[in-house]
Amino acid sequence: MNRKVAVIGLGSTGSMALWHLSRTPGVDAIGFEQFGIGHGYGAYTGESRLFRMAYHEGTTYVPLLRRARELWHQLGAASARQLLHNFGVLSTGREDSLAFQSLLQSVEDHDLAHERLTAKQMRLRYPGLDSRDDEAGVLDLHGGALRPELAVLSAIEQSERNGAIVQDHTGITRIEDTGSGVRIHTENTEEMVDQVIVTTGAWSSSVMPEIKDLIEVRKLALTWFLPKIPANFTPDRMPCFIRDRKGFHIFGAPSVDGYSVKIAGLDLWGGPNNPRIEESDLRLERRAVSEFGRKVHDLFPGVMPEPNRYSVHYDTYTSSKAPIIDRVGDVVILTGGSGHAFKLAPAYAELATQLAGAGELPPGEFSISSHEPVARPLAS
Repeated sequence: MNRKVAVIGLGSTGSMALWHLSRTPGVDAIGFEQFGIGHGYGAYTGESRLFRMAYHEGTTYVPLLRRARELWHQLGAASARQLLHNFGVLSTGREDSLAFQSLLQSVEDHDLAHERLTAKQMRLRYPGLDSRDDEAGVLDLHGGALRPELAVLSAIEQSERNGAIVQDHTGITRIEDTGSGVRIHTENTEEMVDQVIVTTGAWSSSVMPEIKDLIEVRKLALTWFLPKIPANFTPDRMPCFIRDRKGFHIFGAPSVDGYSVKIAGLDLWGGPNNPRIEESDLRLERRAVSEFGRKVHDLFPGVMPEPNRYSVHYDTYTSSKAPIIDRVGDVVILTGGSGHAFKLAPAYAELATQLAGAGELPPGEFSISSHEPVARPLAS
């Protein structure tokens, strides 16, 4: 008899987990999504997401990134869509900074395809950027941009073609580990399965209240700017990028829509103003948006200083920014993407599906026990 495994939440990692399960012999896969397929409430939406191999966040991630890159190409081939665009990723910063040195260490330790650039070389190659003499760049030649909405849709479509069942507009009120399976309580019925993988992102605390102190939800704002000379920011002239200067961290992608450049910054915008994330106010304070634009313009004088549009999303953070990928009984939890999970989504999801099948444990830093409670400001 086949094992029945459910995935709750079909966003970044949930869609990939369902895809993995649907390809696993002896597994009947079922996916639950509280909204519609392709909805706009998840952390993954916003036109593009960076994919980079050169990683200063730690050596744990590079093997996972290699695997993720393989899986992105597999999913793209299966769906006949280009999901990963190999634009390259340019990382810039002070050459003597710890982050930049860690980046160099990563490319050298893992023999990653890259190119080192001086400030002078960057000024000649990328005229829309401001490059100071004490700054340098590393061009990650295997990096680029993912199409997140298309990727999530492709994973769900392929899952259904492989026989998985998808139930959208189905809210989960409770999951109950009985010791001999998991009972899933929806708004209208109950479903009994052998294992559950919970990938509910910003809604994780409502499904798994036992981890609520280990995660917090933050608002992510993505911003786009109009280039003064559009030709300087087309994919053939400009790679994706990550820039750091005096504590100001931004990232983005070249113009893929023909008229604007995505330049955004994380950890700047606070949290949701409603415990029901989907009902939170998605507006940003106008002065804060304009101030952010002025700071962006210092690094990108080739764009207009005022963002011409923005979108707001919510992601779940841990104190270490490492994800939680762990198993409690017959329930596997995957959450805490911390603003950098999408590129790794198929590899993270593969770890979760292996864990649901009693496979090897993921890296220790991903376990529930390794995470500290998230420090929150005291109420005034």
